[in-house]
Amino acid sequence: MSQVPLHIATEFPARSLEEWRRLVDKDLKGKPFTSLQSPLDGGLTLQPLYASQDAAPPPPPGVAPYVRGTQALGHTEGGWLVCQEYAEPDIAIAAEAIRNDLERGTLAVWLCLGPTRGIPVKDEATMERLLSSVLLARTPVHMESESAPVSMASLLLGVATKAGVSHQALSGSLGIDPLGILARTGALPGGVDGTFTEAAPLVTSLRESAPELRALLVSTRAYSDAGATSVHELAWAIATGVEYLRGMERAGVSPDVAARSVQFALSVGGQFFPEIAKLRAARLLWAKVVAASGGSPEAQAMRLHARTASATKTQRDPWVNILRGTAESFAAVVAGADSISTSPFDEPLGPPDEGARRLARNTQLILRDESSLNRVADPAGGSYYLEQLTTEIARAAWTELQRIEGLGGMEKALAQGDIARVLTETRAARDKAVRTRKQPIVGVSEFPFLGETPVKREARKAPGTQASAEASKSVGLKPSRLSEPFELLRDASDRTLAAKGQRPAAFLASLGAVAEHTTRSMWVVNALAAGGIESREKHGFADPAAAVAAFVESGTSLAVISGPDAMYPEWVPALTRQLKAKGARVVAVAGRPGDNEAAFRAAGVDLFIYAGADLFSLLSSLHAQLGVA
Repeated sequence: MSQVPLHIATEFPARSLEEWRRLVDKDLKGKPFTSLQSPLDGGLTLQPLYASQDAAPPPPPGVAPYVRGTQALGHTEGGWLVCQEYAEPDIAIAAEAIRNDLERGTLAVWLCLGPTRGIPVKDEATMERLLSSVLLARTPVHMESESAPVSMASLLLGVATKAGVSHQALSGSLGIDPLGILARTGALPGGVDGTFTEAAPLVTSLRESAPELRALLVSTRAYSDAGATSVHELAWAIATGVEYLRGMERAGVSPDVAARSVQFALSVGGQFFPEIAKLRAARLLWAKVVAASGGSPEAQAMRLHARTASATKTQRDPWVNILRGTAESFAAVVAGADSISTSPFDEPLGPPDEGARRLARNTQLILRDESSLNRVADPAGGSYYLEQLTTEIARAAWTELQRIEGLGGMEKALAQGDIARVLTETRAARDKAVRTRKQPIVGVSEFPFLGETPVKREARKAPGTQASAEASKSVGLKPSRLSEPFELLRDASDRTLAAKGQRPAAFLASLGAVAEHTTRSMWVVNALAAGGIESREKHGFADPAAAVAAFVESGTSLAVISGPDAMYPEWVPALTRQLKAKGARVVAVAGRPGDNEAAFRAAGVDLFIYAGADLFSLLSSLHAQLGVA
């Protein structure tokens, strides 16, 4: 074997971007270069290639503006905080869940408090009962309140005092987030300024007595759950932080002290790389805001909590949520979040049980202890793609921040309905992508399984029965999940099965040899199943009469013709007429009709099912024509 070293850098000369572009243009054969670009949420565009000149390297970790993290070594020494969130309406069950999780690897707790969507803590005794197993001197406790945040903060401090725990030993955050409450519930007794005035003495005193306990919270939960893009979520988080700095200053608290008192909590959705860039950009923008306000470099360091998004989770085939939660948690780790909450996979079904919480907790433990993701400080650093994407998201969010400032700030943007208007627009675009399956949802709109076994959960009172009724009266931002449209159709199918003993069904007339129709037929079977319509398949008919006889035998009133395009001009008109004559209420054709549409419709074809169509509308139409309520 040759011992001559191979010097790759000298053996292969460097190529310029211009040379690469010329080769790409040649391969595109007249197609525009933009065909290689991909759109991202927030009006951003993903390029097919990134190079060193696209992104200037930011300062190292631990140096303002903290793009690469607020600590020089990242989380390489102890790892990020594995933080479990709790919104259990039963105090006893919540307390037991906290005890169990802390014994098995959870390092911090995040309490969602409130009468409608959280833990109903009303007094100090209830708070003490809830935290009975928490060693407050060692365990960070974070709170996120639906109402009366200063009162909730006082309850926690009172429990600590009663337990003999010095405030100096406390860590976490107290959850005073007036704009977050306003966004979620549509109401804030006492108003935003009233909350600032009430909170100011607490903020000031805690900077000395409890420096690791942050009083203020900027949570984007309401915006993320209501369909905000990454750019909007980031911009509104920073806009909220700006509002809090100003409000605290009006109440007599300096920007430096106020900035050191803010805890941020952002959601991490399904777009892996953009979500990494979003969290990195959050640190950058907050550092710029605090610096512009006169804050010190230490005050510019953002404390960032990341939670896996609720909007991406599904009720159908919820086991896939484990994969979604893993990817979102991984993104949060790579982005350098200080603490992370992974939602249990059964969260869309109600308060999670112990098994689901264990899987969520172990997701992070595996990422940390088996994958060793905490061993690298800022693993995203140096990627031309991620560095440039971070810059682009930051610039887009800064533009949106300036727009909000032009309206008078975040409070006025909420009060005037501007935030709701923007969310309506973004949600419409998102829903269109879901309905057309441009944004597919595995287990729901892609590869649904009609025979799936429901997740076994312990019998208990339905979560939030009264709370849901109260929440429906509010005018806060409405949360929604991506999968809801198709899940509504599946629910209707389940009700039909329960009432009639069978689901709505379609007879699938697959034309030609198996090799000719299998790909299209399998596609349409999955498309129908997304609406809870099962397919009764027959293959390889010799003539229309045989297909019609099989249709009559199937007992259905919906027929779908599927096969190679070459057979359609001859088969579709004749077969459609005979199917209609034998009682077919609806006849659909799989594939785009092209120039044959007029002839097919004249023969009685009702609709066409093809990739890119509004599948939800097509399935809804089929439900209506089949009498599915």
